[in-house]
Amino acid sequence: MSNLASLTAQRDGLLKKIRAIEAACEGIENENNAKRVQELNLEQAQYSTQRQKIAAKLAVVDGNLAAINAEIMELGGTGVEKILEAIKNQRWYFFKNKQKVFMDRNTGILWANLDYYPYNVEYSVGAIEEAIIKFAENNDTGFKKWRLPEFDEFCCIMNDKEFPFMKCVDRYWWVLHREELGFYYDFKFEKGNCYWGVEVYNLPCTSCLVEGLDYEKNVAPENKVYTEKERLQFTLDLFTQNELWPIFDDAEVTELYKQIYFEKPKLLAQLQELQTQINDLQKVALLSSDFDYTALLAKYDIKAINASLIKYYQAVQQWCRELMEKVDSYEEQKASVIKDFNLISLKLSKKYEADTNLTEAENTLLCDRQHFFQKNFSLGMNSVKTKLLAVKKQADALEYRIDEIDEGENPLRELAELEQEKRASFAFLAENTAKIIKNALRKIEYFEANHTFVMNAINIWENWTEGYRVFKTTYKEDMKHDCEDDGIEEEIWSAWYQDWQQLRYAIELKMQPVIERGLRGSMPTNKEVKTSVPEQLIHILDDYKKQIDKFYKEERKGIYQKFAFQVGGNLQEKFETESSLYKFVAMLQSELQDIIFNCKNAEDRVWILNWANSLLDIQIDEVLKFVANNDLQKISHTILDEFAALKQKNYDIYLADAKAYSEEKARREKAYNSLIFKMRKDLAK
Repeated sequence: MSNLASLTAQRDGLLKKIRAIEAACEGIENENNAKRVQELNLEQAQYSTQRQKIAAKLAVVDGNLAAINAEIMELGGTGVEKILEAIKNQRWYFFKNKQKVFMDRNTGILWANLDYYPYNVEYSVGAIEEAIIKFAENNDTGFKKWRLPEFDEFCCIMNDKEFPFMKCVDRYWWVLHREELGFYYDFKFEKGNCYWGVEVYNLPCTSCLVEGLDYEKNVAPENKVYTEKERLQFTLDLFTQNELWPIFDDAEVTELYKQIYFEKPKLLAQLQELQTQINDLQKVALLSSDFDYTALLAKYDIKAINASLIKYYQAVQQWCRELMEKVDSYEEQKASVIKDFNLISLKLSKKYEADTNLTEAENTLLCDRQHFFQKNFSLGMNSVKTKLLAVKKQADALEYRIDEIDEGENPLRELAELEQEKRASFAFLAENTAKIIKNALRKIEYFEANHTFVMNAINIWENWTEGYRVFKTTYKEDMKHDCEDDGIEEEIWSAWYQDWQQLRYAIELKMQPVIERGLRGSMPTNKEVKTSVPEQLIHILDDYKKQIDKFYKEERKGIYQKFAFQVGGNLQEKFETESSLYKFVAMLQSELQDIIFNCKNAEDRVWILNWANSLLDIQIDEVLKFVANNDLQKISHTILDEFAALKQKNYDIYLADAKAYSEEKARREKAYNSLIFKMRKDLAK
């Protein structure tokens, strides 16, 4: 048998013994209690047979052990009542585990058991002191400060007819007599009368159990502060706190006391020790996005909770506390990761403010983009805690309302109204709070596994957002001033900027879908790459954007000036512009080709192509729109039909063969350039 199996078997054995105690003396005669104990036994047997998903199993076992322990204490109430009743009817106590002493319930003073103490030693003060010292050293009780009793203390015990050693009352005993000059060993007691004498019988005592306490006043029958049960509880506490096993007049109560206060605590301690060893052998997995919340829910009696409003709010409070503890533990383990996540959340937390330099569509794009990043990248476990605390706060409010109703004048009606209010079932509430945590942990786990991608994505969001604002302000102003310096009218350069803006907006639309695809999972590649496929796509998209910007800042004006004074120069200018821009599209497609054919999965190749199609066709669309808007009848319909046919060529059929795809791309690029040349030639006629 393995170490784990052995420990588990020992644990089950201890649980059986604990249940035996419950059945014998802690209210098991009650039918409901017996039924519940059977249910607990069945559950425990089921837990013992589980061997999969160690973390979930141990969570269930821990929860049920806690519930069993709590229920043991609850069911133990019957036995405690029996013990308190026995204390009420008995004053003198000998002890199974401290045979050489006995105790007076009324004072809490311990006395030497005369069956073990040589009370009639040779007469002399020294002999008496020596006898007491030897008794203190050799009685194995551990109690200290043994002394002779004072006169009042001695009279108190000797005058009780039930004093255990009544046969010794008719003797002379040495006691302490308090006078102004101090204590004297020269006093004897006889039938309640005091005489000077020379007899040497003595009975040591100690007040060590009650030293510094008001025990005697607390247990006195005339005490007006405490109820009878509370007064009896002081004596029971004195026994249990000093680990005493009192012998009651009723042997069954003595055995009952042993089971409840000696055997059961020892079994539970052993059980806990075994559970600790099991936990060491079975490392419990840290809270994660796939944790089974039903394992935590197993210890809750859902049927009883939903049937009782009080049990309901108490269970919700406890559930939220448990989840909060697990979240706190998770935060400790993942402190560095969550710190990075919180920094990201801080960046994304600022509310988007519309920019007057941007169009409504552009503001909508940037606003929606920020919301997307907030939803997918902003976390901070504080938001999770806030949601859990909100649930707990509602449970607290429910408790407060019940307390308020209890103080009111119409509790029956108001409680009935409160009970009829709609509220989520406990099981559904537990499932929803678990979902909140799991969703949050899923983000953190993704962040941890894809830290570089996430950080790059945030940088991309910041840089692209700021870059577009610069494009709408600085770049526009630069173009304006540059053109005005050369005498180019606003109508002309504004049209250029409009074309530039159209391209830039189309590029901006492509950024977020790539990030979304990256969040859905990896895109496996045939050859190992340093950066992920989504990051590569963003990189080439950014290069394409920079080429467009450079063209409009440095080359667009030159094309205009080249054809400004030619007949039909504006048409030639447009076609040369589109031809120049198409070169950047061709470069983009070449870079895409390398990425596409390095993807291992066909669906990823199709996704990339579909993602890029609108960019690949943008110059074709622009030329066709330009021809249609300007009614260029000089261009033959055959050429226009061939040009439009370029859009109909589907690259999907070439995705299985890189060479065929490359050849088709080259044919399309050649056809585009050829058709542009033919159009320009027709316009020159």
